[in-house]
Amino acid sequence: MPVKSKLFIFSNSDKILPIKVKLKFMYEQNISEVKTTYGTDFYSKVYFFFGLAVATSGLGAYLGLNYLTSYFLASPTFTYILFATELILIFTAKLWSQRVPLNYLLFIAFAFITGLTLVPILAYVTVTGGMGLVIKALIVTSLMFGSCAIFGATTHVNLQGIRGFLTMSLIGMIIVSIVGIFLPWGDVFEMIFSGFGVLVFSGFVMYDIQKLKTYPENMYIDAALQLYLDIFNLFLYILRLLSAFSRR
Repeated sequence: MPVKSKLFIFSNSDKILPIKVKLKFMYEQNISEVKTTYGTDFYSKVYFFFGLAVATSGLGAYLGLNYLTSYFLASPTFTYILFATELILIFTAKLWSQRVPLNYLLFIAFAFITGLTLVPILAYVTVTGGMGLVIKALIVTSLMFGSCAIFGATTHVNLQGIRGFLTMSLIGMIIVSIVGIFLPWGDVFEMIFSGFGVLVFSGFVMYDIQKLKTYPENMYIDAALQLYLDIFNLFLYILRLLSAFSRR
């Protein structure tokens, strides 16, 4: 049975993926080339705002799942408005990322909104696989992100060479995801696609962690946003992969 036909709410969640993948791609295209000037204070700010974004996203997902699920079910327009807001914030990131305190407010707003857009897929997963599946996805995501981050920070191999592969893979995933909206696929292809997505965003984590060494001090919001997009997409693909396995 095609994945999208099983439950209406997953039909909406299936449309999350192309948007989320695009967010990473669009931000990659918008961020400017940077010079090598970094220090301890820079790293502290990056990881602080990265952690804050993850926590804010979790809050948004929790509040949305408990209080707004009916709105997602009753009005797909609500979901599209959230998506549109995300795209606007990404497209305009260069304009606000260094304007204090506007950058703080919009950065946190973006994280909260992305948490809300997790609601459809979280609702579907909790219905079909239980909350335990979500917890497993969180644990696996934390372990994978941590492992990839350590490798990216400590390796002496220049990961700049994988940027082209990651970018082309991302473009390919966007195309396949959009096609999947109109031609839904089954669980086997879902596992293959999600597994590939996990590999791609694991690569982005390693690459972006190593790239922190090339950021100037004043671009800590940009760096934190890159890492947040990495872990957000990594979690989405791990969750989809585990959900597909559970249905098998």
